Amino acid sequence: MATIRQRGDSYQIRVSCGYDTNGKQVIRTKSWKPTANMTAKQIEKELNRQAVMFEDACMNGYMASTVKFSEFMERWKKEYAEKNMKLTTIDTMYRKLDRLNEEIGHLRIDKINRRTIQGLIQSLLDGNKNHKPLCAKSVKDYVSFVSSILNYAIKLDMLSNNPCRKANIPKIKKSEREIYTLEEAQTFINRLIEKAPILYQCYFILAIYSGFRRGEMCGLTWSDVDFENHIITVNKALYHITNKGAIVDTPKSATSNRSLKLADEIFGYLQRLKDFYENEKIRLGTKWNENDFVFKRADGSVISPLAPNEWLHKFCKQENLKYVVPHSFRHLNASLLIESGASVKTVQACLGHSDATTTLNIYAHSFAKAQAKASEAVASNFKLA
Repeated sequence: MATIRQRGDSYQIRVSCGYDTNGKQVIRTKSWKPTANMTAKQIEKELNRQAVMFEDACMNGYMASTVKFSEFMERWKKEYAEKNMKLTTIDTMYRKLDRLNEEIGHLRIDKINRRTIQGLIQSLLDGNKNHKPLCAKSVKDYVSFVSSILNYAIKLDMLSNNPCRKANIPKIKKSEREIYTLEEAQTFINRLIEKAPILYQCYFILAIYSGFRRGEMCGLTWSDVDFENHIITVNKALYHITNKGAIVDTPKSATSNRSLKLADEIFGYLQRLKDFYENEKIRLGTKWNENDFVFKRADGSVISPLAPNEWLHKFCKQENLKYVVPHSFRHLNASLLIESGASVKTVQACLGHSDATTTLNIYAHSFAKAQAKASEAVASNFKLA
């Protein structure tokens, strides 16, 4: 709230505009001097009006802070991102820093408004000589990043509103995910068993049968594999972090922690893989890197989450097979579950989604097809004259 004090024949209006990046309170002041013919009542009324107008200007970001976006972004990284976000989220955001610094890093955060954000959006969509045009989804990610930073400025009372909230972002076009048909998947598995090393036989067969994410696959350890009851437990994931390599962290969400009972055949392949490692351990001796991970490199060291995709691309080209990204096997698994009549809740639990809405949004088309088949099954039992 504004405070007023008289200084001779004029008045000083003081407003607190939050705190700067060093935690120092920012005070803005304005002087106002009444005209000579004003009465005491007129002075009081106009002074109060001036105070309200000045405070409103301050609280609406007009004088909120003089810190530049690039400077505040560094504070946000240390004080908020590194303490509250997963390493994978931080890594994804940090890859956007250079582009954002180029676009709006030089601006004071109190000067960033809706027009600024719309200009950023258009620039990202159009691209330039140094950057290719981005799709609507990538642009939305950039705006979300900026929004997170400005929200932190609001929490610190350095800003009073977030211009990203009213940004007009192009609608994201939903496209059908390319996955193998049953026939294509069977051909792929046959070729895999015939020609692939046991490591990738196990990796991709398990990916199809389980629907695990790539980080969850690479994060599996033998202690997660229950050979007796044919259950595999997901409780961690392996991620590739820029400039750090592979690191183990918690899965994507709390509900990603799950245990699945899988087909007996899967565990036969896993046992073959385990036996293969035991032989390699003896063969390589001191050159073998001992650890408990299920999927390893040739020397026993942990495999990068990026490696299976690189191998798959080469294998499909070599065998003249249609190439699909490894994540498509997760979608194939989900589609097969849905076609078999599994409920939304069952599919959600198997895939480790945070809520059923996520499952419905991603697989709405598959559920619609399954529902149509169910309706046909009912209709086939009756005849309408």
